Amino acid sequence: MGRPLFILLAGIFGAALLHIVIILAIPLYADRDAWTRIRALGAPDFFHILPAGKPDGLTSANPFTRVAVCRFDITEEPVRVTAFGGVPNWSLAIFDPGANEIYSMNDRTGTDADLDIVVVTPLQMIGFRKSLPEALADSVLIEFPGTAGYLALRTVAPDTSWDTIVREFLREAICQPVSAF
Repeated sequence: MGRPLFILLAGIFGAALLHIVIILAIPLYADRDAWTRIRALGAPDFFHILPAGKPDGLTSANPFTRVAVCRFDITEEPVRVTAFGGVPNWSLAIFDPGANEIYSMNDRTGTDADLDIVVVTPLQMIGFRKSLPEALADSVLIEFPGTAGYLALRTVAPDTSWDTIVREFLREAICQPVSAF
């Protein structure tokens, strides 16, 4: 009778201790999510180029990958994302604040090698279906389920000779609100 009771009490004590440690550790990790780190980079509607090759939760350890992120809010107006240039390849992923990937595309899924998308709410999409502005006729319309999120634009510099081209591609990428109607 004594041994099973001891095992039961040890299990309960261990579980309680584990829960206390987890609750006390939450504040240490609360500000380490991607959304908080991207908000800390600076202003929304602007691509912020991340340092290469430093795995910090936003970038990978791959020394050839270059990443720029843009935080957006489409409550009032959609956001248009464009990037042009002769990089070897690029990819774009759109995330909600919880870091759930909502949409992704790359240079091989578009009609040409350039990036031109408009991120809209479902209500804005209805408006675009009724009357699409001529300036956005060639843009890919992406329906985003929320109103705030971020984009990660990635490209690769296969060797050092590509560094200037890749950095220029990311530096000239545009992420800005566009008047819907």
